[in-house]
Amino acid sequence: MSSNMKNVAVYIRRSTADQTDEHQIDDIKDWLSRHDLELGDVDLYAEQASGASGDRGKFSRLIENIEAGDYTNVVVWEISRIARKGFLAQKFFDACEDAETVIHVTNGSVREVRPDGTGRMVAGIIAEVAAEERRSLIRRTRSGQRRARKQGKWMGQVPVGFVREDGYLRPNIDPDYEEGETGYFDIVEAMEAIQNEESYNSVAKRTPNVTRQTLSNIDQDEERRSWYLDADAEDERVKVALNAVRE
Repeated sequence: MSSNMKNVAVYIRRSTADQTDEHQIDDIKDWLSRHDLELGDVDLYAEQASGASGDRGKFSRLIENIEAGDYTNVVVWEISRIARKGFLAQKFFDACEDAETVIHVTNGSVREVRPDGTGRMVAGIIAEVAAEERRSLIRRTRSGQRRARKQGKWMGQVPVGFVREDGYLRPNIDPDYEEGETGYFDIVEAMEAIQNEESYNSVAKRTPNVTRQTLSNIDQDEERRSWYLDADAEDERVKVALNAVRE
């Protein structure tokens, strides 16, 4: 172990369950190896969380431990892994500066942020750029969602008994039960049985790929219930989709 590499922490963050952190780990392992360290020699703080959130358990604990003087060095893959909001990044920088902890960045134009301020200004700019990229992404996403809704496209989770085709909602007339699908008419029959005072449990047992809770949620939502019992809806996107099953 390098003599100047004592009390090292590593922070790894991935934003979603679909993302992988292997590229971060590989880069950090390479960096550790160059300093005669292995991943098992350091304290690892790894979590799945949005970089815009301050409510990150591992991130908060790392800051607390830095402030307690537990680490002289912290390794991250890139500045954006610390935070995607400028004030959160600055909070991290302040904690490290006050504790005289060096931040090592394995990927990026700034490779060190030192307690004497070296690298901090550029790192702060990078953090602000990451924050602005996030704001721009949110604006583009919201704009795309509004545009899609105006075009009649369905955003978000597809209701049970429906499918999404080319962005538009359609009743699932030919469900693939082996793939976990449920047909529109399966739910129609289930709702009719419930209206005849059959229990959610008994109806769920014979309805493919549907839980008691799902049937309860539909039955207790007057608008959604009408999609199946009346083939009608207030939501124009659902109303258009139901044209396929209206007599």
